[in-house]
Amino acid sequence: MTSSSRIIVGKILETILKLTAERDEVDSQEIAEYSLASESIVNEVLDKFDLKDRMSFERRVKVALEAIRLGVDGERISRYLDWREFEGLAAEAFTEIGYEVYGDLRFKYGGRRHQIDLLAYNGILMLLVDCKHWRKPPSPSEEERMIVEQERRLIDLRDALSTLWRDSGDLKEITLIPAILTIYEPRKKLLRGHIFISVGKLIGALEYLERSYYELRSEVVKVPRDLGLSELVKPLKRLKR
Repeated sequence: MTSSSRIIVGKILETILKLTAERDEVDSQEIAEYSLASESIVNEVLDKFDLKDRMSFERRVKVALEAIRLGVDGERISRYLDWREFEGLAAEAFTEIGYEVYGDLRFKYGGRRHQIDLLAYNGILMLLVDCKHWRKPPSPSEEERMIVEQERRLIDLRDALSTLWRDSGDLKEITLIPAILTIYEPRKKLLRGHIFISVGKLIGALEYLERSYYELRSEVVKVPRDLGLSELVKPLKRLKR
């Protein structure tokens, strides 16, 4: 695909997201009008990405990810997504680069209740992802509050996993890393070791994270070597602590 055709396809996909934010049907003529592309090219794109039927949640998430791959600004794309689609976009991106994902983990430990929007696990790193569907950067006090909440979740998840699996055999060490995923471009990429990632630069940020995670806020815990992510964290819901 040439550079110019990538731009055209990206614009069409962006237009589809914009026009289907409030409805689930696509209209090739309307898409052509808003994207300034010919209707024949619009129909080619609809056929290529199988978008001629109703736009489901899963289709909108895939369209958003494909548009970002084609160079459309991730912040702009995410403005057409609701919070659930935003989390779905993150999950799809992690899955495509080989991570297992687990959404909306809720657990209780030390008398505190926690919710983690998304866990992403590659067998070595487990990322605790807090998805912030905010249109603009938070104030310094809000950033501070997010870090405090992340710290509590990080420590309690470490201790809960340790309590759950400490008597199991054949354990391995994994590293828990908190991350905050945002629509906007963060003013600071790091705050006291906590990483802020814009959805538009997620892939590049993950490459940095995997190379340099020892420079980030993290905790190490031992878990069973042969269990996948779902098997590791589902029993947390039954943990009475």
